[in-house]
Amino acid sequence: MKKIALWFTGIILLAGCLSPVQAADDVVTDSAGFQVRFLENDVFGPGERMVFEVKYGFVKGGEAGIELMPALITYRGAPCLHIHTWAKSSKTFSKFFKVDDQIHSYMDARGLFSWYFEKHLNEGSYHDLKTVDYDHRNGRAYTTHEGVVKNDNPILPYVQDAISSLYYYRLQPLNVGRSLYVDVYDVHKSYQLRVDVVARETIKVPAGTFRCLKIEPKLESAGIFKSKGRMNIWLTDDQRRIPVLMQTKVLIGSISAELKSYTPGTLVKQDSLLTQDTTLQSQNPGSLDSALTGNGTLDGDTLFFPDTTTFPEDEHP
Repeated sequence: MKKIALWFTGIILLAGCLSPVQAADDVVTDSAGFQVRFLENDVFGPGERMVFEVKYGFVKGGEAGIELMPALITYRGAPCLHIHTWAKSSKTFSKFFKVDDQIHSYMDARGLFSWYFEKHLNEGSYHDLKTVDYDHRNGRAYTTHEGVVKNDNPILPYVQDAISSLYYYRLQPLNVGRSLYVDVYDVHKSYQLRVDVVARETIKVPAGTFRCLKIEPKLESAGIFKSKGRMNIWLTDDQRRIPVLMQTKVLIGSISAELKSYTPGTLVKQDSLLTQDTTLQSQNPGSLDSALTGNGTLDGDTLFFPDTTTFPEDEHP
C-alpha cells in the first residue's frame, strides 16, 4: 500500500521532471551582479490551476492538482512564481490508507528555474518534511529534513526542481521523435533526465477531448524512473502544453491522473521583470529574504507552509 501512496503523490512530481537541455537564452544582470537567464513567457501566469482525478486501475483514489498562486513573491531577491501541488486520497480510499501530500516551489519568473522547494508527505503513519534552498548566486543547494540542514551540495546554473521543470518544458518546441535532456537537483542529488516525444494521440479525460503529444521520461542513471516501470504523459498539442493525462504501471495494475478542470492564469508583463530591483546580501542556509511575501510562515530559520489547504467545497475528493 505504501508504494501505491508514493506513486499517488509521485504522479504529479514526475510530471514536473520534464525539461530539455537548456538552449542559449537572453541573459540580464540584476543589481546584485547575478546573471539571470530571461525567457519570454506568453503561456502561463499566476492563477493557473489544474485539477486531476487520480485512479488506481478503475478505482477512484482521490484528487491531485498543480497551480500557480495568484501573486508573485520575492525570494532571495528574485521575483518568483509560487507553485503549489497537492495529492489527497478520497474518503473511501482514506479508510484503507490516507494520503495528504503537498509541495511548494519558488520558480524564478524571469528564467524559470528553482529557488526553493518544499515537500510535505503525509501517507498513513508516514510523515516527512524536506526543503531545498537553491542559492544560485553561490552555486549551492541546502537541503533540510524536519528543519535540520542535512546537505550542502554544488548545483549547476539554472538547475530545476521536480516541479519547476514542467513549466520550463511547456515553453519549448516539441517534435515527435526528438529526445530532450536536463539536469535536475531534487532534495539531495542531481540526476540527468531524458524525455522522448513518442507520438501524437487524441485523449479523452473528464475535462474533454484533446489532441496531445505523448511523452515518456527516462533516467540515464539510477533514480525514480529506472526499474519502476514505464511512465507516459500526454500534453496538449498546442501553445499551452497542458498535461491532461499521466499514467504509470505499478506492480499490480496502473495509476493514472486525468485532468478534470483547468483554469488559465494571468500573464506577467515581462518588461516589469527586467526592471525589478533584486539587490540581496548573501544568505546562510535556511535563512529567508526579508522581502518574502505570501502565505508561508516562519518557524525558526526555515519556511514552512500549512499541511492542509482549503479548497472550494465542490473540489473535495
